[in-house]
Amino acid sequence: AMYPDLKVLISIGGWTLSADFSDAALPENRAAFVAGCLDMFIRGNLPDMEPGAAAGLFDGIDLDWEYPAAPARRGNVYRPEDTRNFTELLAEFRRQMDAVDPDLLLTIAAPAGEDKYSLMELDRIHPYLDWVNVMAYDYHGAWEPQGPTNFHAPLFASPHTAHSDDLNVDATVRAYLEAGVPPHKLNIGIPFYGRGWTGVPDVDHGLYQAADEPAAGLYETGVNDYGALRRLEFPEFHDPVTGGSWIFDGTTFWAMDDPTAIALKTDYVRQMDLGGVMFWELAGDTRDGELITAIFEGLLTAR
Repeated sequence: AMYPDLKVLISIGGWTLSADFSDAALPENRAAFVAGCLDMFIRGNLPDMEPGAAAGLFDGIDLDWEYPAAPARRGNVYRPEDTRNFTELLAEFRRQMDAVDPDLLLTIAAPAGEDKYSLMELDRIHPYLDWVNVMAYDYHGAWEPQGPTNFHAPLFASPHTAHSDDLNVDATVRAYLEAGVPPHKLNIGIPFYGRGWTGVPDVDHGLYQAADEPAAGLYETGVNDYGALRRLEFPEFHDPVTGGSWIFDGTTFWAMDDPTAIALKTDYVRQMDLGGVMFWELAGDTRDGELITAIFEGLLTAR
């Protein structure tokens, strides 16, 4: 009621709930799957409610298949034919959604790694989509338990690390643009969490150093919310090469996007004429909204 132009979408899938997408996207299943999604989330026929009781709640659907044709969480089904089936699934969503209301939004969460997005028909899927939310983070993390310490969402490449040419936001964005995705449909992801290591030598403030193990995390090893990391009051550092920010107390290293890093990314979005940014996830911010304020100021306030 307060913000009638606000659009709310339901996101289907995610890291923990993508196990059956490959089956749902098969030719014999996809039309029924899409129809079921529209029946529940657009027509509002939710279980244990009156028919149509939730109609109008959502303005569209976001698909977060992690990942078509590529392994992800253990137990996920994936097939080589997912590449084409994902395209056809989006086409089916768009066809059925247009039949209900052409103004309904269809979006996806999209991978940042070449090993994942190279298995998607980026040139074919974008016409069906209103925008593409690129998960431009998790380039480095606890799966590298002894480091080297690194930024998990660097804007630009670093000459100091292996794979530096492609494990950064700029390389990912350029790959999507070169594949034909229009810039105005691309939103880059900003993490509201940090990734860290401990047992790090006090050299170069802990950056690009070996580690004993990932740091203790809140939800999982090596991960903590930005708001919690701010309360640690570690010394803060910024890298002018990658645009990355980090904190380090002499033994524990946390990389995270603070307002300084976000200002660089919002400037990048404006310079590249991208659609905007998305973030994961709101609860990771400080109580006074330090990060979302930085996004607002970087994108919507004259600089």
